[in-house]
Formats: sequence, C-alpha cells, structure tokens
Amino acid sequence: MMSVSLSVALLVCVCVCVSESCSCFPAHPQELFCMSSTVLRAEVTGEKIIPGKRNGDGMGEVQYDIKVMKVFKGSSDRIKQIQHAFTSEMSSLCGTRLDNGQYLLSGEIMDERFSITLCDLITRWDSLSLMQKNNIKYRYQMGCDCKISSCTDQPCQPSSKSECVWDNWSSSWPEPLHEFACIRHSDGSCNWYTGTAKNHTQTYA
Repeated sequence: MMSVSLSVALLVCVCVCVSESCSCFPAHPQELFCMSSTVLRAEVTGEKIIPGKRNGDGMGEVQYDIKVMKVFKGSSDRIKQIQHAFTSEMSSLCGTRLDNGQYLLSGEIMDERFSITLCDLITRWDSLSLMQKNNIKYRYQMGCDCKISSCTDQPCQPSSKSECVWDNWSSSWPEPLHEFACIRHSDGSCNWYTGTAKNHTQTYA
C-alpha cells in the first residue's frame, strides 16, 4: 500500500499511461488541483478487486469504498453522492493504492464513476500542514487562471504578471514552494501567497 504525499508533489502530475509504465510529469500541487474536475476529502473504508471487463487489456480495477466528507472542487450535490473511487489494479497503468483513513483525493467523474490515478493529487489528510489545508480550501481556486512555471536557471523571473515561477531549489524561499499558493490579486497580477503579512513579490518583463 502507498499514498502520494503532497510533500513530494514535485514528482506528481498529469498521467501519461503507456503499455508498460506510468509516467507523471512534475507539477505544483495547485496545478493538479486546477486540472482536476473533482477534489474532495474522503474517508476510505474498504476496497475490493473488480475483474478486468471494462478495460480492453483485461486488467482489473480496485474499487475503494469512500465516504465524502468535504467537496473542494466540482458539483457539491453530485459529488456528495459518490460512494466509490476506482483506479487501475496495475501501478504500471497509473493505478494507486490507498489504506483506510482520510485522504485528499482529486480525479475525474466519468459515466457516474469517480476515477483516480497515481498522478492525481492524492495524500493522507493528516499529513497536510495547516497552510496546505487552507490553500486547498480557500486559495488554490483563486489562482487557477494564473500560470505556474518551473525554473532551474538563475535568475528566475516570471515573463508576465499572470505567472508564478516555481523555483523550489532556491535558498531564498523560507519554505518549500509546495506550501504556497499562486493567487491572482485585484490588480490582475499573480504571485505566491506565502502566509506572511507580505506576499513574495515578483517582477515581470
């Protein structure tokens, strides 16, 4: 069993499934939140294996029994009716494994089925910091029309006022960037909300 911790979300992102492996491109947790149609907090209470009839390759699925506790993104009334989360039985097909307990889950609802993958935003709820929980509840949605870009070459500067630069290796940051949220302000600019009285400011060309 394993869970994907938000603290290592640098390794998590959009799933590209091929015949023999699952690859997840690096992304900030907020990007995963914004790309998902559904984000919720749920209690996982059980699981069972469903034989592979739905997939053309014959691979089975894992059906997790869940109780939705809070909806952060998506149609609340519809999502609260969800009782199961589905994922591939095979990790090579981006299947993810969960233990019993409370999780933050992101995914997609298709044909009345809530599907999750290894590359979605999935982590135990009690592993999140207070800052991360508040970002999920209040701030991530505020920046879904902002652009988050990664940067490895110094100096790292945004190319426009709508961009937050993800420089997680910089010693100038007091905390890892996965703790922060990129939000849009009333003047139209986007920058990192760090939880301090003064946001981290950026210049742009």
